[in-house]
Amino acid sequence: MKFPEGFKWGTAISAFQTEMGTSDESVSSNSDWYVWVHDEGNIKDGLVSGDLPEKGDGFWDLYRLDIKNASMMGNNSFRLSVDWARIFPETTESVYVDVDYEGDKIADVSLPERSLKEMLSICNQKAIEHYRDIFKFIKDSGLSVLLTIYHWPLPLWLHDPIACYKSKGECDRAGWLDEKTIIEFGKYAHFVSWVFSKYVDVWETINEPDVIATQGYLFGVVSGFPPGISDINKTIQVERNLALAHNVAYKSIKRINRNSEVGVGTAPQYFEPADDSPESKKLVRYISYLNNEWFLNAVNFGIFDNDIDMLFDERMEKIAPPDYIGIDYYQRLKIRHTNVPGLPYLYNMELLPCEDCSDFKWDIFPAGMREVCKEIFDRYHRPIYILENGVADAEGKKRQRFLVEHLKQLEMVISEDGIPVKGYYHWSLIDNYEWAKGFSMRFGLYRVDYKTKERHPTEAVELYRRICTGEYADVD
Repeated sequence: MKFPEGFKWGTAISAFQTEMGTSDESVSSNSDWYVWVHDEGNIKDGLVSGDLPEKGDGFWDLYRLDIKNASMMGNNSFRLSVDWARIFPETTESVYVDVDYEGDKIADVSLPERSLKEMLSICNQKAIEHYRDIFKFIKDSGLSVLLTIYHWPLPLWLHDPIACYKSKGECDRAGWLDEKTIIEFGKYAHFVSWVFSKYVDVWETINEPDVIATQGYLFGVVSGFPPGISDINKTIQVERNLALAHNVAYKSIKRINRNSEVGVGTAPQYFEPADDSPESKKLVRYISYLNNEWFLNAVNFGIFDNDIDMLFDERMEKIAPPDYIGIDYYQRLKIRHTNVPGLPYLYNMELLPCEDCSDFKWDIFPAGMREVCKEIFDRYHRPIYILENGVADAEGKKRQRFLVEHLKQLEMVISEDGIPVKGYYHWSLIDNYEWAKGFSMRFGLYRVDYKTKERHPTEAVELYRRICTGEYADVD
């Protein structure tokens, strides 16, 4: 397989999913997700697995081993995140900030120098220094750093997930339902870009805002994501606030890192009608719009469709389009229109079972990644990074085929479709804490023994090394 010179080959992890597990210092207990997965009621009701993140990988202490393994695998880049609640376990609400509005929308957030220094006095400085050590080791190992500044957990001083769950979102610390979180995120982004600027090559503001909104506020009872509610109006409100949060974060990062790439990561999936009926085709077009386009329309064009009728209701002028669009691609969803009543805004929808199933029951469909890349580039004309692509495969029977077939599709995206894809990050380097599912899903190229913390290479490690170093030849 032939990829462009300078193509970024990497693996990805996130802070909450991998950091804890080896020492008291590795534990970060001041986030909504930490409280959510520990709640006895949630465990009893089956909302969460009962697995606890403090029994996880221990990347906080074992990062040298993991980064060495990534480097030995031929990676030249590494994607990771920092934990907002670890960096700011205490509130930053008292810190002065300049806020610019466009009508009723927050358009920009910037910190004067005195406020940056105040943020430095409030932060967990040991965490800052430890993150710097991690970044420095990555760079010294010959890998570039792609940093996600927000990969889902919120500090408890911004979000009380249990109170919001019980009140169906009518709570004081309401997280992304509250515009205050946009302002605090702007402060956090400005500060993080200030303290880590010398180490980071590419920035991602938010990981999968579409997933945060839908899984927490629409399908929360099914997904087990905080705050576990089902309200379409709150879903749109959260996604709108996340779009505004990306915009202010982009501007904040660019103030400090003018020449760095700053983008956002979304989770577009490939939607396919299960039959040829006009109703199913119309339904697929609508679902694809909601999942794959709504957020990107907002951050690229400033267009907001608040009543999700596929017509925009307001347009924001003070928008800064991302430098790239990150794609996390995992599956195909086959959809059929049915007469069985469903959620009104989704019409009547039936999801067909997976055909080539991962352990997550996600439908493996490599060609869908090519179609998603084409649709997104044709619509937004931004360079693309594949920030996540992987498979839950505990037995290791599908990972090699998954990897090769998806990368064949990606090669065609670049060579035949002419789309500027700049990098590929496999999810994940190591097995991790898969949110509400706990440790049950094995995504790692390296399998983790959670008792001993030993890492064991799967057969896909050598395959990925050969691909990354250009040694792979498709004998078929």
